[in-house]
Amino acid sequence: MRSRAWAFPTRPLPLRLHIGVCVVAAVVLPLAATVLHPHAVQAGQVLTASALIALSVMNVEFGRVLDGGLKESHRPHKALSAWAFAAALLLSPWWILVVVATTYAHARWRGIRLQPWKWVGSAAYVTLAAVAAHLTSDAFGAPLVGPVAEGPTELVAIVAAVAVFLLVETVLFHGSAYLNDPGDEEWLRQTLRSPRFYATEAGMLCVGGLTAAVWADNPWLLPLLFPVYLLAQQAALHAPLQEQAKTDTKTGLFRYESWRAVAVAEHDRCVARQRPWSVVFADLDRFKPYNDTHGHLAGDVALAAVGALLRGHLRSRDIVGRFGGEEFCLFLPDTSATESAQVAERLRAAVESLTLPDTDDHITMSIGVASADGTVEATLLAAIQTADKALYRAKERGRNAVQVLRLDGSESDQRAAGSSPSHGVHPRTPAA
Repeated sequence: MRSRAWAFPTRPLPLRLHIGVCVVAAVVLPLAATVLHPHAVQAGQVLTASALIALSVMNVEFGRVLDGGLKESHRPHKALSAWAFAAALLLSPWWILVVVATTYAHARWRGIRLQPWKWVGSAAYVTLAAVAAHLTSDAFGAPLVGPVAEGPTELVAIVAAVAVFLLVETVLFHGSAYLNDPGDEEWLRQTLRSPRFYATEAGMLCVGGLTAAVWADNPWLLPLLFPVYLLAQQAALHAPLQEQAKTDTKTGLFRYESWRAVAVAEHDRCVARQRPWSVVFADLDRFKPYNDTHGHLAGDVALAAVGALLRGHLRSRDIVGRFGGEEFCLFLPDTSATESAQVAERLRAAVESLTLPDTDDHITMSIGVASADGTVEATLLAAIQTADKALYRAKERGRNAVQVLRLDGSESDQRAAGSSPSHGVHPRTPAA
C-alpha cells in the first residue's frame, strides 16, 4: 500500500503525462524565455534571487512557529507562490526556476511531507505560472517596478500578472486533481472547490507583487513588510486548519458535528419555506471483513473512494458527512420522498458497481431515508432517528437495499435488495 502510494509509475497514465510534460516545460520554457527576451536580464539578479529565497525561508519558519513545527502531508504552503511571483516581476525567467526550486526544497526539508512526485509537480506548476506572469508583465514594457515606473501602468501590469499566474496555476493543479485516482486527491479536489483558496492565493500573490515593488524602489524599507509576511502566513494556515477541523481526514467529507450544524440551518430554511427535505443514513455492508482481509489502510482508501462517489453523485447544495466508522449521513434540501428514494437507489447502485482502489474488490451499501414534505415540521433529530431506523430495516432485508420512512408516519416500500435501478447512475442536476 505504501509503495503504491509513493510510486509515480503506478499512477494513471494521463496524470503521468500531465506531470511529465509540465516538469519538462518548467525547465525548458524559462531558458527559452530568457533567450528570447534578453532585455529582461538586469544587473543584481543574484542579489535579488538570494533576497527572495531568504524571505521564503523566513516565511516558512514563521509557519513552523505558528503550527508548532508539525510535519503534515497536507500542510498549507500557499505562501511559496508569493516569492515565485515576485521573481516573475523582478528577475529573468531562468532565475524563476532557481527561486522556485530552492524555496520548494527548503519547505520540504522543513516539514512538508507530500509525496515526492506531487511536490515536484507542484513546483513545476508554480514555475510555469510564474513564467506566464513574467511574460504578461513584460508585455507592459520595462521597467515594471521601481522609482521610474509611472502611474497606473504598474498597478494594471501587476494585477494582470496576478490573474494570469492564478489562472495557469489553477488549470495545472486541476489536472493533477482530476487525472489521478479520486481517493488519492480528495484533499486537493476539496481545496480547489473552495473560494477561500483562490482568495488566499490571490492575496499571497499581491504580497509578492508588493515585495517586488518595495525591493525595486527602496530595499531598506523591506523590513516594514515583515508583519505583512507574518499575517500572510497566518492566513495561509488559518483557512486549511479551519477546514481540517470541520472535515474528516479520511474522506474529505464533513465530520458529524459540522454536518449537523450545516444541516440544521438548511432544515430550518426548508421548514420556514414549507419545502420538502430528507435525511439519509448509509452504511457499508460487511466492512469489517473487508478491513480484516485487506488491512485498515486499504479500508481507509475504500472509505475515501466511497466518499468521493457520494459527493460526485449529489448536488453541490446537498450536505454530505461521515457519521463514523463506515457510516455516512446526508441532508437533501428541497427533496421529496420520491426524489430521495431515487437518489438513494442511484447511490446504492453506484457503490455496488464501484471497483475499489488497490484491491479491485467490490462492496455494497445499505441506505435508510427519512423524508418530510413541506407540511411536516419535524426536527432534524427526529429525522436522524428515523433515518437510522430505516437503515436498520434495510439491513434486515438482507443489506444492499434502500428503505424510506416518511416523517408523517407512513412508509415507502423500495425495490428488493440488490435490484438494478431503471433510472441509471448519473449525478443529480441542480434544482432550478
